[in-house]
Amino acid sequence: MSIVKASFRNAVRRRWKFALAVFVFGVGLAALTNAYDVTGTVERLETIGAELENEGGEPTDEQREAIAGSAPVLLLFSLLTVVFGLGTVLLAFLMPGGLVSDERRSSAIMLWAQHPMPLSSFYLRRYLGIQIATATALVIFGLTGAAADLPSAAAPATEIGGITRLCSVGLLACAVSFAISALGIRRAGLFGFIYYLASGVLWPLIEGPELGTSTAAELARAVLPFVVFPDAPLDDLVAGFESAVAWDWGATGLILYHFALWTGVAWLGLRRIERRPLKL
Repeated sequence: MSIVKASFRNAVRRRWKFALAVFVFGVGLAALTNAYDVTGTVERLETIGAELENEGGEPTDEQREAIAGSAPVLLLFSLLTVVFGLGTVLLAFLMPGGLVSDERRSSAIMLWAQHPMPLSSFYLRRYLGIQIATATALVIFGLTGAAADLPSAAAPATEIGGITRLCSVGLLACAVSFAISALGIRRAGLFGFIYYLASGVLWPLIEGPELGTSTAAELARAVLPFVVFPDAPLDDLVAGFESAVAWDWGATGLILYHFALWTGVAWLGLRRIERRPLKL
């Protein structure tokens, strides 16, 4: 059996329970949005909110009844959406686990160091198998999400765009987690997930006026997109699947850069460990 195939099977065996839980939430989301008119409910609440803002005063009994009747459905919808979305990303970060760092710490890496194949090539092949397993799970999650009738504000404009975004986020998350592990850092999945959440906070600052117009702010706007997780460029990439929107080659290049960046980080970490496999 090849290293890639063995790594694929091992990744599936380690994470299938977590993947199944995420899939169940996705099925629940699809069932809810197809059983109830969530989009119509959101639009009605937005209309009521606009009327109250324009007219002022207290809501009528009819408006109160509409808000009270919609609250449980929207609460369940929000819960399923958040858990399914974050669960998908978290699974991708956890797929590599401590592939390199844990084996180095336990000295199990010395078993592979005795193999004639260089350690860097060995681990990169195992990483490829993990990425294939991750991609398989992400495609299933993407198809499940596409089956849900989501409000336009909560989903990309096209089903292909939604699946592409979900897969791109997950595969890049897996690359980040593997790179952190290849640097010898334990709990790579957790650190990668924190990096992802922090990047989500930074992107509005990069695109908004909050940083100001000073030289330091302009420098931060120029540098941060090449450092933080490319969440906003992924949105720009997905928008290109709409027929009336031009393809954003800048966003595409930035996303490919991040894949190359974290792959390069992983390779450098593996080369360093290859020279001294044991942590002394």
